[in-house]
Parts: sequence; C-alpha cells; structure tokens
Amino acid sequence: MTAKPLKSLKPAELKWTCPDNFFEFSKSSELSPSKEIVGQDRAVRAVKLGLEIPSSGYNMFVTGVSGSGRETTVKRILDKIDTTTDKLTDLCYVYNFEDSTRPRALVFPKGEGRKFKEGVELCVELLKKNIPVVLRSESTAAAKGALIEEFSNEKKTHMGKVESEAVSAGFAVVSIPSGQGQSRPDVLPVIEGKPHTYEQLQQMAAEEKITPEKLKEYRELHTELFKLLTSAIRHSQSIEIKAQVEIEKLYKRILKPTVAGILDRLSGLGGKESAEYVNQIEETILTNIDVFSANTEEADPYIIFEVNLIVDNSDIKKRPVVVEQFPDAVRLFGNIDRIVIDSKPYSDHTMIRAGSFLRANGGYLIINAMDVVRQPGLWQTLIQTVRNRTVITRPNEMTRAFMPIELQPEPIDVDVKVILIGPSWLYSTLASQDPDFGYLFRVRADFDDSMSLNEENIRDFAGVIAYICQSESILPLSNEAMGSIAEQAVRLTGRQDKISLKFNMVADYVRQASYWANQEGHDVVTAADVTKAISEKQYRLSMGQDYATNRILENQVMVDTDGSAVGQLNGLAVYSGADHSFGLPSRITATVSPGVEGIINVERESEMSGRIHTKGVYVITGFFREHFAKDYPLCLSAGIVFEQSYGGVDGDSASSTELYALLSALSGVPLRQDLAVTGSVNQHGRIQPIGGVNYKIEGHFKVCKERGLTGNQGVMIPDSNVVNLQLHRDVIEAVEKKQFHIYPISCIAEGISLLTGIEAGERSVHGSYPADTILGITDKRLREMAETVRDFGGRH
Repeated sequence: MTAKPLKSLKPAELKWTCPDNFFEFSKSSELSPSKEIVGQDRAVRAVKLGLEIPSSGYNMFVTGVSGSGRETTVKRILDKIDTTTDKLTDLCYVYNFEDSTRPRALVFPKGEGRKFKEGVELCVELLKKNIPVVLRSESTAAAKGALIEEFSNEKKTHMGKVESEAVSAGFAVVSIPSGQGQSRPDVLPVIEGKPHTYEQLQQMAAEEKITPEKLKEYRELHTELFKLLTSAIRHSQSIEIKAQVEIEKLYKRILKPTVAGILDRLSGLGGKESAEYVNQIEETILTNIDVFSANTEEADPYIIFEVNLIVDNSDIKKRPVVVEQFPDAVRLFGNIDRIVIDSKPYSDHTMIRAGSFLRANGGYLIINAMDVVRQPGLWQTLIQTVRNRTVITRPNEMTRAFMPIELQPEPIDVDVKVILIGPSWLYSTLASQDPDFGYLFRVRADFDDSMSLNEENIRDFAGVIAYICQSESILPLSNEAMGSIAEQAVRLTGRQDKISLKFNMVADYVRQASYWANQEGHDVVTAADVTKAISEKQYRLSMGQDYATNRILENQVMVDTDGSAVGQLNGLAVYSGADHSFGLPSRITATVSPGVEGIINVERESEMSGRIHTKGVYVITGFFREHFAKDYPLCLSAGIVFEQSYGGVDGDSASSTELYALLSALSGVPLRQDLAVTGSVNQHGRIQPIGGVNYKIEGHFKVCKERGLTGNQGVMIPDSNVVNLQLHRDVIEAVEKKQFHIYPISCIAEGISLLTGIEAGERSVHGSYPADTILGITDKRLREMAETVRDFGGRH
C-alpha cells in the first residue's frame, strides 16, 4: 500500500472553461438559429424506426429526463418524414333502427363523411317538402277517393241486406242515442209507422194494445235481426281496416319513387353498411308515412336521421398527429353528452363525442405516460385499446350514474401508433409489471441528457441557444455570454467532457440573464449578466443551505476547520431538494476498544442507516481483514457515527472518511480538521468515485470562507472525480491564491498520509509494516487488543 507524493489540483483542472474567442460572432443573432435535434443520434434513429414501421405492436415509449427535447424531437421527425396518405377515414354515428341504445358506426373514406352528412340533411329537407306535396296531389286524391268509394259501396251492400231483412220483418235499422254526442245502431219494430223500443212494447202490452204473444214474437225477431246487424257492423269495420291498409299501400306505392329518388343521391358514399343504412331510412319512412307526413310543431320525427360526424378528415392530407396534453378517459376515448328533458337525463347518437384516439386514427397519438398512470384505471383502458385496436366510447363516470338507459355505441376499429413519453424508471416498471407492455411497445427511444464536449457539439449547442433567443424574443448573447452559458451547461452534466442537453434548464439561465441585461439597459446579454443570473438563482434557492451553514458557524452543529483530533474527521454530504442541491461538512467520529463485536455502525443500530451506507461499513471490515490480523484474530469493538445527524444516512461516499477515523482511533495519531473528505473505498483500499463532488467542495469551502481561509484548508476527493469538477469562480480564485486546496486521492495510503503527515506504510515480504507508519502502529494496536481479549478469555 504505497502512496505517491500528493499535489493539490491546479485551477485549470477545476473547471472546463470555454476558450476565449471560441465563438466567431459579436452577438448570437448573427448565428443561423438551429432547429436541428442536437446530440440525440441514438434516440433519433429509434424514433424514426418506430414511426416508419407500420406493423402492429410497433408503438413507442420515449424515455429520458424532462427537457431533453423528447416531444419536440418526435414532432420534428414527423415533419420530416412523408406522412402523406389517401387512406384516412371519416367516422360517423347514426341511429340504430333495430336498437336505439346501440348507435351504429359508419366509416367512410376521407371526405365522404361530410358529403354523407350534408347529403342526408339535404334529403331530409326534400322529404319534408315533397312527401306532403305528393300526398296532396290530384292523382293521389283520385286514387284514394276510388278506394274509399269501393269500400264504402261494399259496406252499403252489407248494410242494405240487413235493412231489407228488417223491413220484411216489420223492423227498421235506427240509431239510438247512448250518451252525449254518441249513438248506437239497433233494429226496432215499426208500429203505426214509428219504431218502438222494447220498453215501449212492454208498455203497450201492459195497456193490452198488443198481446203477450206478439211481444214475444217481436223479441225473438229482434234477437235474430240484431245478430245480422252486429255481423254487418263487424264486417264494415274489417272493410275500414282493409281500406286503411290499402290506402297505406297506395301511399307507399306512390311515395316510393319519390323517397327512393331523393335518397338515391346518397348512393356511392361509403360501403355496404352505409347503403344498408340508407335502405333503412327509406323503409322507416314508407312504413310510417302518417308520422313523416304530419305537419306538427312537436318533436321532429326526422331527427333520428341526423348524422353525427365525429371525425372529419376532409381537409387532411397527412396522417394526423394528436398531442394529448391532458389525458383522461373522456379526452382519450370520447364521451356521450346528455341533456335533461322533463327532469330526466337523455342521450342519443347525436351526443357522442370523439376522443383523441379516434381523431388520431390513421396517424399518431402522443401522450405523457405519467399523466396516464396517475389516473386510476386509465392505463388498463389504454392497454386494452392498443391491444384490441378498437375504441369503445362510454359516458364519463359522473354522467353514467344518472343515465336510466346507457347508450352503447358500436366499437370502432382504429389504426393508431401510440407514442408514450415518460421517465426510464416508469418504462422499467411497466415492462416488468404489465405482460402486454413489451408486445405492444416494441420500440424504446432513450434520450440522453448530455453529449460529448467537442468543438462541433459546442457550435451545435450555440445554434440551439440562438434559436431559443430568436423564438422567444430574448436579447442576443455576446460570445463571452455564450461561453458562460456553455460552462453552466457543462456543470449541469457533472462532467468536464460533457455538455447538457437539458435545454429547458439551460434556457432558464438564458431567459434570466436576458432579464438582468434589460435591467442594466444592455442591448446584448454579457457574461456578467449570465453570472448575475446564476448567482441570483443560487441566492433565491439557498435559504435552507444558509440556515444549515449558519448552524455550523454558530457551533450549533460542531464542525472544526482547523487543528487536529484523534478519531475525528469531516465528511461531506449532499442535501437535495426539488430545485436545489448543496453540500455541507459533517463530523464523523470513531471509537475503539478490545472486543469481539467488530465495527458497530451506530446509524444502523439506531435504524438510521440506508442499505448502501451499511454495505460501506461492511467493506471497511473487509479492509481490516485484508491488511491486518494475518497471524492473530481480529478482536475489535469499534463505533462509527455521524455526529448530530438526525435524518438518516445513506450512500457509501463517506466510507473512506469512516476508515480514516478508525485508523486514527486505533493508531492514536490525530487527523487534520482543516480538510474534509469524500470518497468510497473498496476492500483493497482503492478510493472510488462518488456523486455531487462540486456541491461537496463548495459546501465545505463556504464554511471555511465564512470562518476565514487559512491557506491550509481543503478537500480530499477521489482522483477519478477530477473529470466531474466544474466549480464556482470563488472556489477557483481561492485555489489560485493558494488559500484553498483540492487533493485527488487514489488510495487510503495517500489519504491517511496527507491527514496525519505520517507515511501509511507498506507491508514487507514477512507481512509486517514499518513500526513508525500509520499501518504499522495500527497493526501493533490490533495485536495488543487481540492479546487483551485472549488474556480475558474472550470476555470484554
């Protein structure tokens, strides 16, 4: 375990700086604004593949961080590829004559749906005008009159026979009043030229004007004649019914050419289903002539023929691209409106409304996947629709509860390529949890959030910024300001060899820099304006950081930035919020004694340690097994703790710090308190990279600066994290003045030597370390502790 001589990093190594005069313009408005898709070759190729393969199942899931241009890229690629088509369709709903609760769907080639709707409207107007005219014509009246006369004569013939029989028997057919304005037919005997009722006959018999025998004879004749009269009346009624039927047949025969001729203008529109529907219109009218010929101000009977054109692609030449910004069941799959009539809800086929799926039929539907999964049940309906390629329109849940009879429109087959946009974790979750997902979404387009930092990419980056300035009427940037924006974009990636593609975040700095330039009366954004925008944003969001830093400065949280101490060292932690992250030093201490418990992770014992942090502590135990106790047992009881930590600890970036504290506690050699340490360690003592290195350095620097820079303070970081440095200007200036130092560390030996001023020590061929080294002193102490445990019989 050999340590090489350590040097702190030079200022040039702490940040990528845009070369002077890299941009050959005085202001960005001189550039050609770029709408090109920058740095996303992999994603672009995937999107193009997914958009152009027509096969079933080639729907697409576009992943990547928000602001990396996912939706914009999809739209631009769609603009570039040829989506011209003559296969689009119009969609209509019409009345179902067999079951009014199940409206029929009619599909037309594009443009014919509107023609069909307008044609039906014209037909209805012509039918309303022509049917009454035809029925009131002289020829119709003559034909109807002939029928009426024919059946009237037949009725008279039958009634004449009854009247003849009555006269022969001395009776007459008369009408007897039976109520107000009403009468009934009867046959009565005629005596002395006048008809007499049965009551009158009884009176005459009582007055002996007729004999009882004659009264009986009248009664018997009346019964026989009344039967004949009843039979004749029934026959007359059947003749009337027959007459009505024949009149209806007459009307139907007369009207059929007119109705068929009017509806013939709809022929050739649509296919077999629309032709069948037109035939049903004709049959309905001819079967209900009295309804459709009535001149009434009540409900229009022709309303059932209204065509509900829910999707009209008449003027569309390319495949539709529908971006659904607010997806829910109604907006995606449609709805059925309702009105209230006589305090009762009512819906019919004219109230069906198309959703995004139907409007995107034959084209593309772009949806934010997070918006879908946030709504209960919506994902399942979406998957069912994509799998079955069929849209079922239902009333929304609130309306549904009040519908006495629910409409069930005929499902419509669709051909839609669905493009979901969402984060990578959601893609992984859906792929693992939904068995249909992988089959239905076969193309994943993964958008990167950064690209390589080279000359070509920087110029492409500048072109995009110029486009943002132009499209949003933002002040142009000077070449120095563009360089400052590029430097901030590099910081967003956390690497000196990458530049950010999170243009939503980058554009925020541009907009805010333009604001500050306006405040200063500039006509172009300067580098100072960019610096102002960055510092102002930092100030707006750093209240929590300032509170935490002040607690350290006020010694409410104990952190030393000078001197030395045994078993104590400053670690570094990152605190992340929704829109701001910052680093702070935190005291880590270690205590040791002979024993067999091993290394006790106080955070874990108090259930405040995350799994990765716990793993890091176990790795430290592996380090001790690797470097010590080759000929004696490791008998150690040690405690490691993050002092004044109350919110839990996770991550292994402090494992090297914890190891340094343990080595100090075992060797008794104090550690420098003016240095803060970050870095993960493996069992062999190699320092591994960590995250948030810039925040950690700047957090410790801020505490040191507030207390006063001594020229000795600094931070130890993994050497593999040097490429991640993109530090703020004030840190770099302090390094330039040798007031602050940043040391790249590759192994524990380098770090412990810097912290103690004593060599770590290298194991000899005999397995021992030099006695005056840190590892030698530690080895001796561990051996003594093993002997102590042995002497006490394993008790402690």
